[in-house]
Amino acid sequence: MIDIPEITLDALTELINLSVGRSANALNEMIGQEVSLSVPKVEFMEFEEAQANLQRGSKDNLTTVCQDFNGPIEGKSLLVMPEQNSLELVQLLIGEDVPVEDIPDFEEEALIEVGNVILNAFLGSLGNELRVTISSDIPTFSKTQFNENFGEGDLRKHTIIMFVHVDFQVKSSEIKGYLILVVNLIILQSLIFLVDKYLERMT
Repeated sequence: MIDIPEITLDALTELINLSVGRSANALNEMIGQEVSLSVPKVEFMEFEEAQANLQRGSKDNLTTVCQDFNGPIEGKSLLVMPEQNSLELVQLLIGEDVPVEDIPDFEEEALIEVGNVILNAFLGSLGNELRVTISSDIPTFSKTQFNENFGEGDLRKHTIIMFVHVDFQVKSSEIKGYLILVVNLIILQSLIFLVDKYLERMT
């Protein structure tokens, strides 16, 4: 694991906070309701620790929207939610007129749309602040185990997870979720370099 200077980590957390705020605004516009969110908690960890965190955080099945991104920094971005929370979000999106038993029929399409909006807003804001262009592929939806979103063996060994825990509050629904960036060690070094450049511009 790379040691990240405290000043760099603080700046990155500030950027993540701003980017998550843009994601909340995008979700607000999408569902037509005010979205408030908790202050994001940002942690860097290795693959096994991230997997254990997700398992501790929810006994429910997890739904995942995964999107590859490319540019000066590249990797995978994921929106991960407990299944019950994802169904609540789908209900907010499609409206209360749809019977509860029919919601799973809309789940994949609706969550891909939500994930695309949230992840693109997040990456777009982060790229703007770092003055780089980040492009994204079409997201995919899955209910697989967290480890099935990644390769095997050495790829996992060299993977660094940026784990962002966020609680979205929409009306009376509290929707817990995780924004996750997955990069390798080289890309993490590039991200640290870009954050340090951002700090230089701010001082």
